[in-house]
Amino acid sequence: MKKTHLVLAIATLFSANTFANNIHISPEIKIGPYGGFGIQAGVTDALGFDAAYVSYGRTVYSSSMYDETIDSYRFGVQQMFGSAKIHGVQFEVGVANYDGKKTKSGDTTKESTLGSSLGAAYVFQATEQVGLRAGVDLNYFPMSDTYIPYDLSTNFNIGMTFTF
Repeated sequence: MKKTHLVLAIATLFSANTFANNIHISPEIKIGPYGGFGIQAGVTDALGFDAAYVSYGRTVYSSSMYDETIDSYRFGVQQMFGSAKIHGVQFEVGVANYDGKKTKSGDTTKESTLGSSLGAAYVFQATEQVGLRAGVDLNYFPMSDTYIPYDLSTNFNIGMTFTF
């Protein structure tokens, strides 16, 4: 069901921006307490920004006691600055889904909840087609609904942007 929503969001983004010049793709690696990956897909020169895109991210934590997964689904924009447009920022907003399992003394309990998700990144445009980015993801869940010891799950990410 969630994948269907992501596909519909991408289709809407592409159909609403028929005058967009290029495709924006950006894979990333997530670093922090939760490791994982992410991908952005969208178009350039859309909605008044240098890029508009949808993103999906998955982070995972696993130990002898806990198995946790966070999936984030966000909409984002990228804006470059200056006449050369070498430096820029990205902002994303959306939802995150938490699934966790705790096994202690042979007993297993599960938690699952929906929360909010924000992302921000700095972009350095190395060439016309390739950029480098570094950012942070913030996922908010009520602490009582997860095994995360805080309401906020924070991860850093590094990635590349490709425009073609």
